[in-house]
Parts: sequence; C-alpha cells; structure tokens
Amino acid sequence: MNHSDPSRTAQFVQLLTALQSRLYAYLCTLLANAGDARDVLQETNLVLWKKVDGYDFTRAFEPWAIRFAHFQALAWRKRQSRDRLVFGDATLDLLAAEFDGAHSADDELRALEECLGKLPDKQRAIVARRYQDAEPVNEIATSEGKPPNVIAAFLYRARKALAECISAVLATEKRSA
Repeated sequence: MNHSDPSRTAQFVQLLTALQSRLYAYLCTLLANAGDARDVLQETNLVLWKKVDGYDFTRAFEPWAIRFAHFQALAWRKRQSRDRLVFGDATLDLLAAEFDGAHSADDELRALEECLGKLPDKQRAIVARRYQDAEPVNEIATSEGKPPNVIAAFLYRARKALAECISAVLATEKRSA
C-alpha cells in the first residue's frame, strides 16, 4: 500500500473496519467454525492491506473485499483438506451464493445463539465441543463410545437443524420489520 497518501490509507482503514463484522459473518457461513473464520478474517485483512493499491476507490468496497475473503476461505479449505468434515469448493460456492446481505452479523449471531438454545442438551454439548472447543471428531467419538462416522453424522444433523432454525428466525424477523 502506498503509505505516502494518508487520506487513501485512512479511507481504506475506514472501509475495512466498517466491513469487519460482515466479512466475519460471511466467513462463518463458509467455514462453520468461528475460530477458523476469525483466522481467515485476519488472513483476508492482510491480503486486502497488501492489495489496496489495486483497489479502485470509485467502486464498491464490499464486493471486492468479499471476493478476497472467498479466495482465502478456499485456500484455508485446501490447507485443511485432510479433515473429512471440511466443505468442498462446490459447497463453499453454494454457501457464498446463499449469503444474504439483508442481515447484519449481529442479527445472525443472535439467531445462532437462540437456535443453539433450542438444541437438545446432548446435541448442544457435542456441537460446543466440536465448534467452540475445536475438539476433533475422533476424540469426541472416543469419549462418547461411538464410531467417528456416527459423531460426524450427528454433527451434520445439528448443523442442518441450526441452519434451518437460523433461516426461520431471520425470515420471521424480516417479515416483522
């Protein structure tokens, strides 16, 4: 970045700062793990900072930044490809297409918290172990006395239930707004 132009630097920092929660929500949608999304967000910020000289300030900043976030998520996925539970490129593309700009990250996080509260205790505990504590599926399976594929299917059903619940909560809020 050309640091000799303070107004351009300040404008870029302002745009990037304002977009942080939106980028984070987008990455959470693609990666399904808040910790991974935070890491990829930081990587995205670094790439954006390095690429700002190529940014045309007369164009919309958000689509430009989201494109870089998407590529960073794909790169992360390639680095994590040994984990069977990582989404494939086609799934990431579908999730990216479904990303609805009508909801703020705060709305989505609040809906997620509400929906997590609706999960049965056992399901909520296993989801927390996997996605909050980043505990590997194999370790969860061992401690639960179940095969890893059973835990993976259990987590898939939990993610699907959460996605449906979040969509319903956000749609209800959108209708009543």
